[in-house]
Amino acid sequence: MVLQRWQSVFLFLAAIAMAVFTFMPVMGLVTDQGNLTLSALGCGDSGVSNYLLLTLDCLIVVMLLITIFKYRDLKLQQRLCKIDILLIVALIIAIGVLWFMQRGQAIAVVSLWVILPFVALFFTLWANGRIKADRKILSDSERIR
Repeated sequence: MVLQRWQSVFLFLAAIAMAVFTFMPVMGLVTDQGNLTLSALGCGDSGVSNYLLLTLDCLIVVMLLITIFKYRDLKLQQRLCKIDILLIVALIIAIGVLWFMQRGQAIAVVSLWVILPFVALFFTLWANGRIKADRKILSDSERIR
């Protein structure tokens, strides 16, 4: 097994998407005090930080990078990939809950950058499929020997 497999590329693209998500606004809030931007990092004058999003996002990026370098053990890599998928789904649900909670207090407008977790989920699912295909190829070659 080598590091330059397709699942490594897909997992790396998912990690990049989630790293970019850290710095991008998730939603805009129009309140009585003015316009606020909700993001994972909360940078800027009117940026509001959300520690749940930041924690989940950092955990996802670290787990994706760990998953890339566990290429020698495909079974472990596939399990880690499934954990990554669950974490990304949890982040998407957290964004939905935050949006629903903010609707009553302010006008909440979801940003276009919210698509990045879906992109990461797509790439992680694709990597999981490639890992499954590699495991099948290895088990078939073991059976032939």
